[in-house]
Amino acid sequence: MSQHATAGAPAAPSPPPSRRPALRGPATAVLLAAALAPALPATAWDVDPRMSRSTFEEFHRRLATSVYAYPRHGAAPLGLVGFDVYADLTADDSFADEPFADEALDGDLEGDLLLVGRVGARKGLPGGIDLGASYAVALGGDLELVSGELQWAWIDGGLVTPSLALRVTATRTLDAGVYDLDQYGAELLLSKGFAVVTPYVGAGAAYSEGTLDAVGGERFETDDTRFIAYAGITVSLLIPKITLEVEQGDELTGALRVAFGF
Repeated sequence: MSQHATAGAPAAPSPPPSRRPALRGPATAVLLAAALAPALPATAWDVDPRMSRSTFEEFHRRLATSVYAYPRHGAAPLGLVGFDVYADLTADDSFADEPFADEALDGDLEGDLLLVGRVGARKGLPGGIDLGASYAVALGGDLELVSGELQWAWIDGGLVTPSLALRVTATRTLDAGVYDLDQYGAELLLSKGFAVVTPYVGAGAAYSEGTLDAVGGERFETDDTRFIAYAGITVSLLIPKITLEVEQGDELTGALRVAFGF
């Protein structure tokens, strides 16, 4: 018997091509995002008001933790003369793979990545308190957000002891189109400085309210509370500080921050 296929027999179907590389994690995604970000068009996608209510609820739940204002810094207070100004980039590499994505977005995510760029500043105050504010935009999309944060260093830390802080945040959409987001979070943040390296971990909860001005004059509303956790490491190179953070909300995401200050 011949080992070759009989002439005219149908060939086995080829597997469908993967939408994104099989090997991609938060760190790889955020480095790819940094390379893609400068080439992104001003507007490549919008939130689609034609989505159904059930799709909107899934979209909001997933988006809310992807755009959350995670710390990307340690728990030690900046001090009365301390300050930081920064820019960071978040990459969610599985957002486009969610079942709701095609209906919720009018357009395509570049490289199948949901990218969020953020700029902001933090200032140290007396009593171990730091205040911060930031502006964020979903790159290539129509979402803009403003956030505020207050952090209180419950334990300041020292040569051998870690720092422990309570951090609260508030975020809302700015100049919103059809979608509005209001979000509040509270976390405990633990870190320990070692010369130029500061690892840190944290966990808490984020509460998010979302509304959509849907087609036909309907207004969808939903809310969601999610456990969040994160871990990161900051490398201080004299003036610049470089932070790589891995974040767990609804899914695992990665972020890269460059900050300047003292």
